[in-house]
Amino acid sequence: MRRVRSGTAPRRGSTLALLLAGLAAVSGCSSAEPASPKPSTPASPTTSAPAPVTPSPDSPEEAAKKQAVAAYRTYWAELTKAYAVPAFEGTDLKRYAVADALANAQETIANLKANKRAMAGAPVLSNPTVTGGELGKKTPHVSVSACLDVSGWKIVDKKTGKPAPTATNAVSKYVITSFLERWDGSWKVLKYELHADQPC
Repeated sequence: MRRVRSGTAPRRGSTLALLLAGLAAVSGCSSAEPASPKPSTPASPTTSAPAPVTPSPDSPEEAAKKQAVAAYRTYWAELTKAYAVPAFEGTDLKRYAVADALANAQETIANLKANKRAMAGAPVLSNPTVTGGELGKKTPHVSVSACLDVSGWKIVDKKTGKPAPTATNAVSKYVITSFLERWDGSWKVLKYELHADQPC
């Protein structure tokens, strides 16, 4: 396996501990705003419809950013499947998680198994956006910021399916930043950081 660059920061605690802190009552914050009603404009019978605009192709940089975000979304989908079992088998999580992100997943799966627990439901990842990075490097890398809502993702008893006790005062919707690199043409999540002090 490819070695991680020396600049990679160490993990910040157990993923399960962070989930236990975050999987609680829904915080009062919300980023959703009501959509503005679309003004109705009567069509003029003498005005022809405008010609359709052909979208210009993405630049290589924009295409790379879209690929990174797509891989990031897939990482979360595979992580959700793995924690629901809990096991790596039957998922592609190891294709998208490496380094600290993979170690965190392994630790959480082991803890869930040891405690006869699983994760039910799913997190909601909103507006993942590339906020930095260098795509021209030998190993391209990007940072992705998103809003993570774990209010619908619960730790449950594996046998009964009943919710397991969790903290009652933890924020469940907050900013998460992640670091991805492209290895052999595929984007991988190396690490992430939850910002419980930054509700979204």
